[in-house]
Amino acid sequence: MRIINIGNRVVNNYLLLTPKGWLAVDTGYAGGFRRFVNGLAAHSIDVSDIKFIFLTHAHDDHAGFLGELMNATDAQIIVHTHSVERLLTGHNQRIGGCSGILAKIFVEGMYFVGKGKHEFPAIDVSNRAIIWDGTSQPLLEQDIPLKILALPGHTLDSIGLLSEDGELFCGDAAMNGFPSVNRNIIWIENLNNYRNSWDRMIKAKAKIIFPSHGKPFPSTDLEKYRPYLEKIVLR
Repeated sequence: MRIINIGNRVVNNYLLLTPKGWLAVDTGYAGGFRRFVNGLAAHSIDVSDIKFIFLTHAHDDHAGFLGELMNATDAQIIVHTHSVERLLTGHNQRIGGCSGILAKIFVEGMYFVGKGKHEFPAIDVSNRAIIWDGTSQPLLEQDIPLKILALPGHTLDSIGLLSEDGELFCGDAAMNGFPSVNRNIIWIENLNNYRNSWDRMIKAKAKIIFPSHGKPFPSTDLEKYRPYLEKIVLR
């Protein structure tokens, strides 16, 4: 499967070429739509070529320009059932805590760069979306070789995509870059769910993990660092 990343060092924006057209995995922060369109043009892709938008979860750095992308395309939006209500609030849920001291320092530091409120334009996707309840496989049903995986923990509505070639787009179920330690994410809503999602990713037998933050890494890293999740205490 052809994969393009038109994101930046902060947030990856993956595009996957499927048999039915391009699929966008998430959108970035609010205000990033024009940069996104310019990134598409650099690869000779028109925004109207996007036929699917897959939202890994309803956070400000993933749903920031979702509304603008929806308005510019006729794409099908695929979201977790719990994302629908969260998208209506226009801000990240304040549930859970940081995965460590370094993560806590980073989160507090985000206020100094204007990202500390974790807000995004509220949007109602209920009349436009394929709302995933954990049982169906809407992409496989359209002969698109991408399986949806439930990956709660970072958020209740976290989901990922697994390709038939073993590429796993995990959203924020894992991370590979500062301030992550041992591939875990900086914010966790439910620690038990988060550990279980790592077990689910390991069981999926993916070959390579494509996180929303940081560079792709081999799936063997999940097994390597899985024991460290038992030591996490939310702060």
